[in-house]
Parts: sequence; structure tokens; C-alpha cells
Amino acid sequence: MQSTNRTDAKISRLKTGILDLSERFEHNPYFIATHRSLALSLPLIMLGAIALLLRHPPFPAFGFLKSPHFTSFCDALIDCSFGIAALVILIGFSITLANLQPRRPGQLRANSALTTMVVVACFFVIVAPDADAGFVEVLSIRENILTALATSALACWLLFRLSQVRVLRLPVGAFGHDPLIGDVFLLMPAAMATIVIFCIAKMLLMISIVPGLEALFASFLVSIPAMANDQLIFSLLYEFSAQVLWFFGLHGPNILSPVHEVVFDQAADANVLAARAGTMPPYILTAQFFDFFTRMGGSGSTLCLILALVIAGKTATSQKFAFIALIPALFNVNEPLMYGIPLVLNPLYVIPLVTTPLVQAFVAYNAIDLHLVPRITEYATWTTPVFASGYLITGSIAGSLLQVVGLVIGTLIYIPFVRLSEQVGMLRNVKLLETLNNQVESQHAQFAGAHLLEMHGAEGRLATTLARDLDEAVKSSNQLFLEYQPQINVRNREVSGTEALLRWEHPSLGRIAPPLIIALAEESGYLDELGFFILREACTKRAEWSHWLAEDCTLAVNVSPRQLSNPDFCEKALHIIRESGLTPKQVELEITETSALLPDKRAVLTLHELRIAGVRIALDDFGMGHTSIHYLKELPLDTIKIDRSLTNVALNKANELIVKSILELGESMSISVMVEGIEEEEQLERFMSLGCTVFQGYLFSKPMPAVAFPSFAQSLYMEDAKQGENTPA
Repeated sequence: MQSTNRTDAKISRLKTGILDLSERFEHNPYFIATHRSLALSLPLIMLGAIALLLRHPPFPAFGFLKSPHFTSFCDALIDCSFGIAALVILIGFSITLANLQPRRPGQLRANSALTTMVVVACFFVIVAPDADAGFVEVLSIRENILTALATSALACWLLFRLSQVRVLRLPVGAFGHDPLIGDVFLLMPAAMATIVIFCIAKMLLMISIVPGLEALFASFLVSIPAMANDQLIFSLLYEFSAQVLWFFGLHGPNILSPVHEVVFDQAADANVLAARAGTMPPYILTAQFFDFFTRMGGSGSTLCLILALVIAGKTATSQKFAFIALIPALFNVNEPLMYGIPLVLNPLYVIPLVTTPLVQAFVAYNAIDLHLVPRITEYATWTTPVFASGYLITGSIAGSLLQVVGLVIGTLIYIPFVRLSEQVGMLRNVKLLETLNNQVESQHAQFAGAHLLEMHGAEGRLATTLARDLDEAVKSSNQLFLEYQPQINVRNREVSGTEALLRWEHPSLGRIAPPLIIALAEESGYLDELGFFILREACTKRAEWSHWLAEDCTLAVNVSPRQLSNPDFCEKALHIIRESGLTPKQVELEITETSALLPDKRAVLTLHELRIAGVRIALDDFGMGHTSIHYLKELPLDTIKIDRSLTNVALNKANELIVKSILELGESMSISVMVEGIEEEEQLERFMSLGCTVFQGYLFSKPMPAVAFPSFAQSLYMEDAKQGENTPA
């Protein structure tokens, strides 16, 4: 038992440590820029993946795709997608980082357009193609993604620092009417200095370092004679190197192509010739060995990751992404996964990304060495799907079975990391949701708006995702529902009304706080649609309860000032009420005192129109401040609900006087007074002693599902009837 507790504590500390590390990355502008630039390249990567698959069809039956015109078409798609992806990453990184610069008084911020121009220039300084290479090659995502990210980060950092040096600013003052022109002239020396520094650095590198570090490393692997040919250690070292390179965004097999050409391609040719001559194939390690036994689904054996996401993934996002990436991964194209999750530069997945192919290489090598699987004697296109490829290259079903074993082992390796990633993601999202909720509830947000969708970093990304999810939830209505909290008249011991409360059960984040839902709907522009959904659903349920509730039992529905500002709100609301079978007097629309309602004349006019039609109007969170009194004078109110600040705090003399004043004010103006937030008997007794009769709170009932409300009301009526029977005449 103690051992289990210690293990759980270690796992908990691991998750907390990963979460802390992740949060540091999440709030780092350079990490945000990296993540967004990789995401920006995804459309190109998906298009390139499809074109790559069509360009290299897996079976001879698809030979019609080999026509010159179709091949040229595919090459054009690859050039305009993979061929410029590094440039897209450069631009995305530069714009994002420039926009994320902190706004400090007196500090100059580099313009995003100028920053992009400088970064692109610095990149071409570093990777300028020689006579044998073209621009498509140096801009390819398979060649220079890490160079693009490193150049972007370093060039931006240098430009931002130099732009703060006053000596490097041109004293142009106000220059024309276009601010961009002024920025260009002001920062021209800093921009030019940044590019010159990169040119000097490139010259020093060419003088002092042997060019082609990747080629040098590949040559090093090839030059180890003791590890050549069928040696297991060599295969593990090669695969480890390829996967580590992929983790940093570099196409490992491409960079290590000299190893392929000198060792593995020659070994494959020798095996094929030996098989055709009827002799024993001499080599275990061939190019096909790695393509089809250690890279199923692409580098990192990412088909195993997809299976792990399907089996162990709990979030809808994981499941959807797994199915999107499945089709290209079946043909060993994994760029959507590498840059979509992303696996590149993702510390959560570095261990399985590197370990899985190593374990698969170890198992496959020994299976072939022990003659459980025939040696590879045939060629196969690298896009040949799993199982078919195993059979084709070995000529035996044992090759396909070895792939099954590799997939099972790889999936088992990935599953714990998928779960860990989702758990860390959930912990992160809980903190992010707390930040969003605090933003919504802040005093500034109540009057100026929360501006959730304008937030930077992980908070802004989560708000944007939630806004999209809410839009789908409003349209499908399968995640949104209402709960109902009764309002009790203690004098008559009956349910005098009920408040309809919006709930959203997000498929991966759980319950979302109602104020956050409303803020997201307001900023996204579909608050009216959400508001009418709530009103329609609540009115329909209240109409269904007509047999169990008294006719004067009111239904309270919350509305926001923005809804009331809609000129069509009154007409549509009355239509929904009457269509459901209710009368306007059975519905009470509740507005919050802290909402910025006044001086919105349209909203006030809408309230008067509704009141004339018979709809009751309630004011929530009523206190004794200037705003509350102003509302009381301007709005056609039927009910005021005492602010929770007066409910939750123990009644002192001042609070007692305030509550009494509100009761007297309500009585003089024929306005009902309700107290909400009652959770303890002591609270109830205190407010009853002051003359309050209508209450709402957890002491009577928590918000309950629609199906439970009629039985609750009936039980209260029956209890009251029994007490009436037992009362002596």
C-alpha cells in the first residue's frame, strides 16, 4: 500500500513538474511564435503529404499515376507546399513575435512587416543556394525548418535589441501620414545592422568551420567499420540519430542519406541479387528494413502513436486528429502528425519518438537473425502500406506478422505518454480556465468587456477554441442544457418561481462557468442565438410543468444588456413565450446590476416594451450604491434580488439597516424583494426576522435537472398540506 502511494506521489510530482515546465514554455513569446508558425504551415503540409503520396504510388496497379503530366502536376504541388513551408514558418514566426512584444512606456516596438523583411533577409544570408541548389530546395521543410526557426528567433531578438539603441534611430519625427513609413525610417539603421551582423557571422562560419555538418556526421557513421553491415549496434545508432534529428524538425533520413547510399542501398541490391541467384542474402540491414519495420507510419513509427491516440485518447480533439492523420500515415506520410500535434520540439513525446523505433529495430533485427522472418529480398516503394509491405519485401506472411508485433510494441510504448500528455493538458486547461474566469469576473470586464479572444498566449488560444466549440454546441444543442433552482416563499411554504441556469458540459473540459459562456458568446457574435435557445428551452419546460405548478409560479431567465439592445428582441421573446403556451406574466427576465445597461436607451426601451406586454422584470445583485438606485428609478422592475455581498457577510448593524432600507424601498414602490445565496439556517432566520419572505439558495435546493424539478415542487406542496392538516383548528 505504501509502495503504491509513493508511486502515485512520484507520478503526481512528475505531472506537476511537466506542467510547470510546459507553462514556462507556453508563456514564452518565442515558444508561442514557434508553435503558431508550425501550425500556420499545416495546410501546406497536408497538401504536400497528399501530393507526395500520389507522386509515389505504393502499388504497380497505380501505374497510371506515373504519366509525365500527372507527375509534373504532383511535383508542382510538392514545390508549392513542402517547397515553401520554411518560408511560411519564417513569416509566421516573425509576425507573431513582433505582435507579442511587450508594450512598455517609452519603448519602441518593431513593426511586424519590417521584422519579417529583416528575418527573411537574414535567412537567405545563411542558406543562400549555391550553383547546384535552387530556392525551392533551401526553402523546403525537409531541409531547413530548424534553420528557419533558429534564424527567425535570433534575427528577431537582435533586431528588437538594436531598435532600443538610440544611436541606431533616425531622428525623422512625424514622417508623412503612413505610420509604416515612419517606422521604416526610424528603424532603418537597426534593420541594416541586423542583416550585416548575419553576413559577418556567415563569413566567419565559412572560414572557421568545415561546411556541411550533417554530411560530416553521416560520413562519421559510415566510417565505423566495426559497426557496418549487420551489426545491431550500428542499426540502433543510425536509428537513434535519425529520430533525434526529426525531433528537432530535421528530416533524419534525408540528412543521413550518405549512410543509405553507402550501406543500406548497397545491402538491398546485394540481397536482391543473391535471392535471384538462389543464394543466402548476406545482409539484415537494408533500406527497406528501416522503412517498413521501424518507421511504420513514418519516422517515429507514428502509426503506433495514432493507434495509441485511438485506444487511450480521451479527448475529442485527440480522436479527431488521429483519424485525420491516419490516412496519410497508412502510406508512411507523417508530416501532419510531426507538425500538427506537434511532435517536433515537444518534450512530452521525445522519449517515445526516439525509443519506439529503437525497440522495433532491436526486435526486427533479432527476429530476422534467428530466422523467424526471412531476410529482405525485394524492393518496395516507401509509401507501401503496412502489412502489404512486410509481405512484399520478405516474400512471407512472417514479414507482416513482424509488423504486427512492432505495432503492438510501439503502441504500448506510446500509450502512457498519450495519457500523460492529456493529463498534463487537462491540468493546464484547468489553470487556463481559471484565468479566463478571473478575467470575466474582473471589475474592468464587467463594464468594458473581457476581450478574451484578444488575449495572447495559451489563454487566448483556449478562448478561441472554446468560442468555436460553443458555436457548434449552440447549433447542435447536445452539450448545452438548463438546470433549475427553485425560489421559495417561506410564508406560504411553496415554490413561487424557478430560475433557469445555463450549463455547458464540454466534452473534454467538463463544466464551463456560465459567465465565461456568455462572455464568449458576446465576443463571438452569437449571443442572440444562445439567448433565444435558453428562453425557448426554459419556456418549453415550464409549460410541461403546468400540471404540477401553480399558475403564478414564475420562470426567471437571465438576459444580458447586449441582447436587450437588439431591436427585434422584444418581438422574438414574446413569440417564443406564447408559442410555448405560457403567458407573458409567467416569465421574468432577469438582468444583472453590474452589467453595463445604462445609458443604453435601446435596452431600456426594450424592457419597457416587455413590461407593457406583461413580462416581469427582475434586477439581480441589487445593493444600495448609486447605480442600483439609478436602475430602480429608470427601469420598470417587478423584483429586486439582494446582492450576495449582503447575504454572505454576517449581518452587522450597517448591513441590517441596508436590508431594511431595501425592503422598505421595495414595498413603497410595489417591487418584490428576494434574497439569494441562502445556504444556512442562521442566514434564513436573520433575513426572516427582517421581514424577507422569498428566498433562493442551496439551503432549499441546488440547481437541479429539469426532470427533477416537478417532483421537488410537489413534495414541498405535500409537506405543506400535511402540516396544514396537523395544525389544530
